Amino acid sequence: MIRTGESFGFDQGSAERWLGFVRATAWRYFRPHVIGGAYLPSGPGLIIGCHSGVIPYDAACTLVAVREATGRFARAISDELFGRVGMVRDFLRQQGAVVGRPRIVEALLRAGNLVLLFPGGARDMERSYLTERYRVLPHRGFAPGHGGYVKIALRTGAPIIPLAIVGAEETHVMLANSPFAARMLSVPLFPLVLFPFPLPVKMYIRFGQPFVLPGTSADAGDQRRVDQLNALVRRRVQRLIDDTRARRHGVIFSVYGNGHKRHPPRLHGAA
Repeated sequence: MIRTGESFGFDQGSAERWLGFVRATAWRYFRPHVIGGAYLPSGPGLIIGCHSGVIPYDAACTLVAVREATGRFARAISDELFGRVGMVRDFLRQQGAVVGRPRIVEALLRAGNLVLLFPGGARDMERSYLTERYRVLPHRGFAPGHGGYVKIALRTGAPIIPLAIVGAEETHVMLANSPFAARMLSVPLFPLVLFPFPLPVKMYIRFGQPFVLPGTSADAGDQRRVDQLNALVRRRVQRLIDDTRARRHGVIFSVYGNGHKRHPPRLHGAA
């Protein structure tokens, strides 16, 4: 039985040291520009984004962005792969990351935490830069018949905070994935990339306005309704990414301003 105050191995001192390391390395290298930090709630919330970049620089920098904007530690949900190796699992738990089992995510939200979750998981990082860059694809947790995070949000009443990360796609430029090599090595993907070392791309981390999913805890048992809400969240994340890309001018030495479009995509309201 999970206790409401269960920390799942989180150690604040260890997490602060880890974020300090990220600030001194990836944060300094990618120079993130954070937009919408004021949207992060003081209570619980599910920060929902789309992974990219082959290596999860995006997740590490987002955790720093949350800490800088709110003074809080966001709890990241990691892929099942990282739960298989005890040493890696224990290290991630100390930093606040846990394997994404629904009962754990729900307990973290009920305890008032901000939870960072990429429903597409490692599959997001398999997208080809040439054909699928910056696309929120309907796979894994975003796929019809899934949407576990939607069920959790309905049961807890926690708001969804859309997340757009722009820049990570260009760090290595993913050309293709070799499923055969990935299976042989028991890893989520074996990327074929244009640049073996990350380019110093300027990263943009943008939090959207929180919204509570329309529905009740009873709707968590209606997969058709869950699929509708899952598609709604995916569209909102996609629109936020599209609008952020339109406002980014340049890649490595970039600036952020008004988009090229005369009528920028609507970010809030009914989808």
